[in-house]
Amino acid sequence: MAIHSLRPEFRPDNTRNQVRASQRLARRLYLFAVSVGAIWIVYLFAGSVMMLDASGLVVQESDVVTEPFNARVLSFAARPGEKIVAGQKLGAVVSTEMLDLISSLVTRKAQIEARLTQIGTRLAAIKATLPEAKKRQETAKETKTLIEKAAYDGFSTRARVAEATRDAYDAAREVAALTSEQSAIGSEEVAEKLNLSQVNEALERAQESYHDGVVSSRVNGTIGARVTHPGTVISHGEVMAEVYYGVKYVLAYLPTNRLYGIEPGEHVVVTDGVHHESGRVERIEAITDQAPPEFQSGFHGVDRNQVARIAFDKPTQFPLMTKIHVTGRYGLSNILDGIRFAMLLGSEAEAEPPSENLALHIAAH
Repeated sequence: MAIHSLRPEFRPDNTRNQVRASQRLARRLYLFAVSVGAIWIVYLFAGSVMMLDASGLVVQESDVVTEPFNARVLSFAARPGEKIVAGQKLGAVVSTEMLDLISSLVTRKAQIEARLTQIGTRLAAIKATLPEAKKRQETAKETKTLIEKAAYDGFSTRARVAEATRDAYDAAREVAALTSEQSAIGSEEVAEKLNLSQVNEALERAQESYHDGVVSSRVNGTIGARVTHPGTVISHGEVMAEVYYGVKYVLAYLPTNRLYGIEPGEHVVVTDGVHHESGRVERIEAITDQAPPEFQSGFHGVDRNQVARIAFDKPTQFPLMTKIHVTGRYGLSNILDGIRFAMLLGSEAEAEPPSENLALHIAAH
């Protein structure tokens, strides 16, 4: 009886081309990592163009504390973060430039007033003597006429006619001189009064601007981070401090080549990566501006972005000048933040009902 050998059987652990389960899992993880990396690179370069994910700053309206002249700071009591009210004294300065100007204007004003007093006195004298001079002129004229008639009839001499003519001429010349002087002094009085008005206006502006060296705030608000120090010499228009006032809002920088649409009134999410607050697009400016250096990416050149103003739905807790991101309700960064918070909160987050904005919902709890 012939003995036949057994046919060799294939075993999973010795098949040359067999792919093991561990290798299959590693390949899937590798492909997943590559896919995620590719998606992240695409989003890094073009994400802000395809969906709303813009950088921005939390800001307020601001008013600068400055002086329109060169001065030296004597004192400045306000400190960064201090709440102030309009008209509150912040410090004091001294300016030789303004003191010289005010002194010069006061001297000029005194000279004009003295000249106006002289003009008034002279006009009063002319006003009093001019009628008498005119009467003398009429009398001299009549006397000359009578003497000329008498001389014609042979009852007067040529010397008497010449004397009467000279008296009439002197009287007429006096009236003409007084009239001319009255007109000239009257014109000078008008000019001096105009000069006095201008000097008074300039003096008032200078005194109001200098305000005896007192530096005060024009608005209610909060002192900014930078303030001047006593002893500092400031030039014309140099900022001594900034006062922030009004409601906080966001200036967001949108790419001009964006593929998505955005309109005023659209609801957005404002986040610093940890805290999330809701807001709405208040307006989109019709201008472009260069984003602050901290928002410029090393992968791109210096681009100009369209500026959008974002209003918060309720008073915000974000400090001034906070770097934030503005995203849509379903923005990728917003979703990633929501997932991260969900992982941190664990079971507590899983027990919450679903929400359109997971990040906002988790942050609210």
